[in-house]
Amino acid sequence: MAKTRDRLKLWRDSSLPGGMDVLHASCFDYRYPAHSHDEFVIAAFVRGAQRHRIARYQGIAEPGTLMIIPPGEVHTGEAVECDLGWDYCAFYPTAQFMNALAAESLPGAGTLDFGRDLLRQNTGLAYGLLQASLVAAQSQDPLERHCAIYDALGAIIARYGQRTGRSLKAASRPADIKKAQAFLADEFHGHLSIDEVASAVGISQYHLMRSFRAATGLSVHQFLTQIRLNHAKTLLAKGVSAAQTATSVGFYDQSHLINQFRRYFGVTPKQYATTSR
Repeated sequence: MAKTRDRLKLWRDSSLPGGMDVLHASCFDYRYPAHSHDEFVIAAFVRGAQRHRIARYQGIAEPGTLMIIPPGEVHTGEAVECDLGWDYCAFYPTAQFMNALAAESLPGAGTLDFGRDLLRQNTGLAYGLLQASLVAAQSQDPLERHCAIYDALGAIIARYGQRTGRSLKAASRPADIKKAQAFLADEFHGHLSIDEVASAVGISQYHLMRSFRAATGLSVHQFLTQIRLNHAKTLLAKGVSAAQTATSVGFYDQSHLINQFRRYFGVTPKQYATTSR
């Protein structure tokens, strides 16, 4: 196997409310496939440059850039120059967690909204987020980790967030797509066919495949894979073996889980489980 230059460390801190994934990454050849998260992505870039697509927006993140991606937004990422690569850190807080922080620091009512600008050039806040990620990685004191993360995310919310009455993006999706998503969320552990999903929703296979991608930015299979991987992370963080996790969440075997996990997250299930708290 060829030696990779990429260095990614992804782990879950279960001591935080709802649990939270944290990422340190130095990427050269690794490319993130199109994917989305149920949580926010709050990232800071510290070296090199990343080319990305977020929904229909394409851009480049450079050192000192903050990236704020709301839940459900499909995105990709790759190096602008492979020989240079890019270094960054990222937190994946739930919307519930972020809204609770917003309620403490922002006036008004409603859900947290960061507006349309997904990239913000702010070296100070980017450095603060990086420092919080280092504390999250190195400190054995949960109180120190919590305070560092709360302070860094709270500062970003105070600077760029607002509370609005606007609903989440998913709320505007057609009813048949939401029904398909609910079916996949309930039946993810089984070996599903497109015919089963379409029949459960009550539309044709072609209409499902076309409208699902148009509404979510992902194919039905990509969306299902994400659901399975999210459940896999939860089990792995609790100490469940990769083999048992694979069959529990609907992958054919452990090898299938490992390949998909590495493709989407850049690390193996074992690496994720070993570093999670």
